[in-house]
Amino acid sequence: MMATLRLALLIIGITVAGGWLAQRVELLYKGPYIAGVGAAPGDRVFLALPLGALGALLLLRRFVGPGDRAVLYAALVVGASATASGLMHRFLPGLVTGFYGGFARETGGYWRFLQVVPDWLVPGGPNSPPAVAAFEGGAVPWEAWAWPLAAWSAFFCAFFATCFCLVWLLRRRWLETERVGFPLLEMPRALIEGGLFAQRLFWWGLLVPGVLYGVNGLHHYFPAVPEITTALNLADFLLDDPWKAMATFESPFYFDFAPMLVGVAFLAPVEVSFSTWVFYIFTRLQLLLTHFLGRLEYRGEFIPGHGSPWLDWPSHFPFFMNQARGGLLFIGAFSLWSARRALREALSWKSRATWGLVLGVLFLWGWVTALGIPPLMGLLALLLILLLALACARLRVDGGLPVTGMPLIIGYVFFVTLGTGVGLFSDATYMGFGFLAVFGFTVIGAWPALQFEGLKLAELGGVSVRRMAWGMALGLAAGLAAGFYFSLEMIYEHGIFVLQEQGGARSEARIGRYYNYLFKDAGTVEGPTDWLRLAFHTAGAGVTWLLTMLRQHFLRWPLHPMGFVFGTGFGWLVWGSVFCGWLCKWLAVRYGGAQTYRRVLPFFLGMIFGEVCMRLLWAVVALWQGEMGGGYRI
Repeated sequence: MMATLRLALLIIGITVAGGWLAQRVELLYKGPYIAGVGAAPGDRVFLALPLGALGALLLLRRFVGPGDRAVLYAALVVGASATASGLMHRFLPGLVTGFYGGFARETGGYWRFLQVVPDWLVPGGPNSPPAVAAFEGGAVPWEAWAWPLAAWSAFFCAFFATCFCLVWLLRRRWLETERVGFPLLEMPRALIEGGLFAQRLFWWGLLVPGVLYGVNGLHHYFPAVPEITTALNLADFLLDDPWKAMATFESPFYFDFAPMLVGVAFLAPVEVSFSTWVFYIFTRLQLLLTHFLGRLEYRGEFIPGHGSPWLDWPSHFPFFMNQARGGLLFIGAFSLWSARRALREALSWKSRATWGLVLGVLFLWGWVTALGIPPLMGLLALLLILLLALACARLRVDGGLPVTGMPLIIGYVFFVTLGTGVGLFSDATYMGFGFLAVFGFTVIGAWPALQFEGLKLAELGGVSVRRMAWGMALGLAAGLAAGFYFSLEMIYEHGIFVLQEQGGARSEARIGRYYNYLFKDAGTVEGPTDWLRLAFHTAGAGVTWLLTMLRQHFLRWPLHPMGFVFGTGFGWLVWGSVFCGWLCKWLAVRYGGAQTYRRVLPFFLGMIFGEVCMRLLWAVVALWQGEMGGGYRI
């Protein structure tokens, strides 16, 4: 009993304290992300706060055993990511942006859509005190926020529970039959089990980000200290036609080095990391071919300014994100198809997971329908969300890829397929899809992946599934409560205008506006079915299917379908580091075998943990300096 109480207090205490700290470091002082993950993958695949807590608890391992450390980590990953830029900073501004200033003018293009927003969804109406004070500063109007926070909390909790039921139904297939590898758990496992700090190579690996970000952090505060450059812009060398087409503004061509991503790539299967950078290079060849065809500026028939440039980037031919999304849909569908027998055995009306899945979908369906989305379309949207979340989980837990969210605005699929414009959908439908963009820009689409990782940690640590599920649920509750309170206090104390211009909220404030851009652009701009984008979705699914079949029939086939999806969609963010990590692992395995791989693994774990430590260090410095927008962002 005392151990359970101690664990609960640790989960709540660290989540709340981390939420308080993250508001100031990330939102106010523009310091490094310590609790932030989002849709765009990158070097925040490991949150600094949970790993930092595990490292600190190694000093108290007599009081907190390995099993409880595993539960604590899984709970903190869920809870800490909900407190700041993983959810709150990209969600709360979107609830007030449309009701302030030019957005809320009666003569503006947003006005008629704002009239159909339910009162329980947002705090107040057009240019109401809650919206004005959110931008200009003032006291938090908790009475106005009470119903929206309750409604959204119910939605988030229901989605989390529904995902957990789906994960539980697939647990035996993924964990026992397929024995999914969970490469990214190597880092927390090493801290949970202990002994990592005794490895000399670990400290040499930790030295790499320590020197890199130590020097660059000093350069930020003392410009006389020279900066260590980690990126090479290949556009500086591709200056002439046709080669400059390989490095467009919307699809940059950087070779970047990030210690954490190098470590992540070393953990991933060789064929996945190899395919990621190879297929990214293939996108450069596609751009070159597109230039010769004279189609580089073609953007299809979809509505312009559709509010999702980060999730459909580049938005011109040959539509890389559409190719990747088609492949992602195939991976989700194939995962369900390959598990069909296991699902038939697991689905039973005597099973709590079955009832939980059905009741959860029904609740979410009713919630989405209450927004104004037609029942059939709302059900299809929910099923699509679960399918894509499952596919993203597969990329992370099996491929070891740095997936931290679900990169899709759900209304996009319906708008591309059916078209847009006045009268095609009701204003409430456009508005509802706009607010459901919260799935695309936050961590909640990665919840199934985090839940799978929690179940695996429970298995490895000898912890009961009930205890692990209870811990993650407590982490979510603490994260939502701390995130709502501290985020709103910070937003209203300073105002979104100040935070986005002088603090660290520029990206978050922009994402908040995207919800409004979505329903305004889709609802007012005439656009037919974009057959070309649909064709590229189909082509992406076809390539992923072909690679899957080749891997099943040829044992040594080197190209992996997950690498195609990630390299095509997000390779520009990670390919340089992935190449370095792949090369190191290939050399270790090729010339030293599995024994050499295990021997040098602590070095790469040190690179990951070293970047975590540097994030926490410069977060403390940003807090100590206390200068708005003056923090060092890694």
